[in-house]
Amino acid sequence: MKTRMIALLAATIALVACNEIVSGPSSSTFYNCGNGTRLKVDYVDAETVMVQMNDDAPVTIPAEKAASGAKYMSATHQFWSKGDEAMWTVGRMAPMTCNKVMMPRGM
Repeated sequence: MKTRMIALLAATIALVACNEIVSGPSSSTFYNCGNGTRLKVDYVDAETVMVQMNDDAPVTIPAEKAASGAKYMSATHQFWSKGDEAMWTVGRMAPMTCNKVMMPRGM
């Protein structure tokens, strides 16, 4: 019984460690924005995100203060996310609403 409990505890610790690695810095999140637009978002660290739209070159964007969610903004790009939704804006275009997807599609 004691051996089984130790094995269960070790397995739980291993799973928690894996979860932290996947969801921490340097992890990728994928979004579908409709009309064939896809985003790959890499959380470089707590202050920086790298966003790649479709097959374009990735753009590095610094963090901004946000009342809610996570907001990243440069002179030409804005990425704001909260939960499973995000808003993506490039230049003067209208913001796109994007939804998190589990598996990347063709990225």
